[in-house]
Amino acid sequence: MSCALSTNFATDYLWQMGGQMTRSYLTNARLNKLVASLAERDLAVIREVAALRFLSGAQAARLCFTAHEPNANLRASRRTLLRLTRLGLLDRLPRQLGGVRAGSDGYVYQLAAAGQRLSIERGWLPKRRVRRPLIPGRLFLRHSLAVAELHARLVEAARSGSFELLERTSEPACWRATEGATLKPDSYLRLGLGPYEDSYFIEVDMGTEGSAALEAQLERYLAYARSGCEQAAHGVFPKVLWLTPDAGRKEALEAVVAQSAASDPELFAVAQLKDAISVLTEVKSH
Repeated sequence: MSCALSTNFATDYLWQMGGQMTRSYLTNARLNKLVASLAERDLAVIREVAALRFLSGAQAARLCFTAHEPNANLRASRRTLLRLTRLGLLDRLPRQLGGVRAGSDGYVYQLAAAGQRLSIERGWLPKRRVRRPLIPGRLFLRHSLAVAELHARLVEAARSGSFELLERTSEPACWRATEGATLKPDSYLRLGLGPYEDSYFIEVDMGTEGSAALEAQLERYLAYARSGCEQAAHGVFPKVLWLTPDAGRKEALEAVVAQSAASDPELFAVAQLKDAISVLTEVKSH
């Protein structure tokens, strides 16, 4: 399938082939020819990386490949990721930054310049200048991969028929403009549970924020809820679910929520990341 790309995004990009890195000028004609060679599965992988910013090989296999045999998904994912990297659409981070010892499935990927241009033209990324791929900080990468892990678990659970995954967006697509500021949840979800629909703002907490920063974020959510903007646009205000890495952090965050959110105790919930799916899909009275 072909994709016509506008001329104002022409830029340098790194072309990786056979382990050799050389610099090449990517013309529109060359990029159009490249895009025409892509399969739907290739585009699905690029779109997930665009949405989540960073994605491990194992997460890409779970999100984009649907064979019943997990090893078959991993093999197909490896081939696709290697091909997209060699084509200059994805950029693979240095091995030591991935933090996962799982062979090639532990590598972490982000968009290369050509992948950014394709994603911008398809509307998967907002209009902006193409950026050279950068090596992220460890904490930022760890947080991004935790968000990606949540999305992978959601997609897997939805495939099993536990619920309908009506909408899932991550930042910046899920951000909300407010008066004088921008509310920046990590994800926004709409789930169909039988005859009901539930929506959530998700905050993935990695235990790095102090109580003052958490309280400030809680207050931003309260102020946004009081503004009525979300309710006017979508009919309801989503529940804010904080996901933590362990039980100790969960207790600490619950204490902050209890103190800061007394004016609306039903607005916030806290759970461990490992329990996210069961919390999101538990039967509630509506």
